[in-house]
Amino acid sequence: MKIDVLVVGAGPAGSCAARELAEAGIEVLAIDRRKEIGHPVQCGEFLPTSDELRKILPESEEYRDLFSIDKDLIERSTSIIELHGPRGLRYDMEFDGITLDRRKFDKSLWHKAEKAGAKAMLGTELLGINGLRTAKTSSGEIEFKIIIGADGPLSRVRKSVGLPEPKVISQAITAQAKGDHGDTVRMYFGGVAPGGYAWVIPKRGRANVGLGVQKRFTDEALSQMMRRFLDEFKLETEETAYGQVPVSGPVKKTVSGNALIVGDAAGQVMATNGGGIPIAMICGRIAGRSAAAAIKSGGNLESYEKEWRRQVLRPLGNAARTKAMADMFFGSDGRLRFAMKVLGSRGLERAILCKRLLYIL
Repeated sequence: MKIDVLVVGAGPAGSCAARELAEAGIEVLAIDRRKEIGHPVQCGEFLPTSDELRKILPESEEYRDLFSIDKDLIERSTSIIELHGPRGLRYDMEFDGITLDRRKFDKSLWHKAEKAGAKAMLGTELLGINGLRTAKTSSGEIEFKIIIGADGPLSRVRKSVGLPEPKVISQAITAQAKGDHGDTVRMYFGGVAPGGYAWVIPKRGRANVGLGVQKRFTDEALSQMMRRFLDEFKLETEETAYGQVPVSGPVKKTVSGNALIVGDAAGQVMATNGGGIPIAMICGRIAGRSAAAAIKSGGNLESYEKEWRRQVLRPLGNAARTKAMADMFFGSDGRLRFAMKVLGSRGLERAILCKRLLYIL
């Protein structure tokens, strides 16, 4: 099989890239090792509103029509995030967001790409790349002119073309909890989730519950930490899934010849809050447009590197520096509590919004 652009991964980044390519008249194929797009759900399913995104990503203009989300994909709207620290410490932050039905949401993103003319092969795993022109997959070989790696934090595209990997990857577990959990997002820091945080994100008649940790802070199994967290709040869960989240900021280089990486594969995640969906969609759009331009002009992909950095690197860099600073306090609940009290509600809000903290510290 021959194709202009091969997209590996049909999550938010891959779907948005494929849509841009198809709308530009480029022949694009997406492959995904999952048999169903959007399943299993491996994230908190939380998304900032467009107004909040403007605060976080003031340089980005790419999101304006990306986040026109159908009402049937929205489980609940929220306006407060509770930040819980060790020994009862708590701050409330005003923040408008929505909880998605991520399974349906991912399908809706791919449907837009498919409607534009993109094709997909599900249940297809990338095995390797030969000569930067042929992908070996579980469904046979695919020749391409450009390849886009949107295949997550353990990206095989990234490894195959020799691009750098994220320095720190957090291990995560998530599940769906039964019952009514109100309309407030809750985040818990400290020993409950060493090096990360636990969360309860309300949905209709249930909640997305989970935690992310850095293994260098604990030897305990994720399942045991999750069980303790669930028992503390008397939560009954189902549909447990495991995943990884890069929390050290974007990698230094995201283009190699005719290959680029995007989303979690490129570490394009807000390290202080783990948010990756909006960044993946924005950078996916940029990736698709850059790849389309390169196909049409016979040029290179460097415009992708330049443009995503212009639009989102500053907040992602701020978040990564704040996360690295926070890691100095995560080894002790006492030190973490002290740091959170020093920051106070305003400092913690700046951290969540990916702003610089130096003027406070």
